[in-house]
This record gives sequence, structure tokens and C-alpha cells, in this order.
Amino acid sequence: MSRAPSFAGVILAAGDSSRMGSDKALLPWPPPTAGQPPSNHTFLSSAIRSLAPATDFILVVAGRNEAALAPIVYANGASAADNSVHCRQDCTRF
Repeated sequence: MSRAPSFAGVILAAGDSSRMGSDKALLPWPPPTAGQPPSNHTFLSSAIRSLAPATDFILVVAGRNEAALAPIVYANGASAADNSVHCRQDCTRF
């Protein structure tokens, strides 16, 4: 009996966003445009939704931002992995 292929999506979202000054995963997406109502989606929720049709499982790797990302991750049917132990040293190298 052959096994059907399954795919997982992994979103790396553990960075500090130090150059940007705010967490990129939490930015509104799509970006606001003149004359249009603001989106209630984030860059992270949009990434999860775009992977969902092609994957069986989506894992979001978070760092020190895990508490802020968790509600978005779980509301969109994904799972989270906390990589903050590693990020205590330096997440900006990646």
C-alpha cells in the first residue's frame, strides 16, 4: 500500500525586526491603500492562509515575539514552535 504525500509549511518568524522597529509579522497585509478600508489581516495571517491550501500542517517558528504571534497563529489553524531559548543569545544573525 503506497502512502499519499503530505506537505508541511514552515514560516520563520522569530526575528527581532530590529532594523524595522516593529514586528514584520504583525504588519497589516495587504498594505493600506488610499480609498480602501484597512485590512484586518496581518502579514503572518496572510502567509498562513496562502500556505493552507497546499499543506497539511503549518508551523510558525516564533522567538521572543511568541506571545504576540500566538493568537494569530492559532486563529488561522497553524501551530507554533517557541525558539526564544535560542534567541536569547542573538536572533539578529539569521
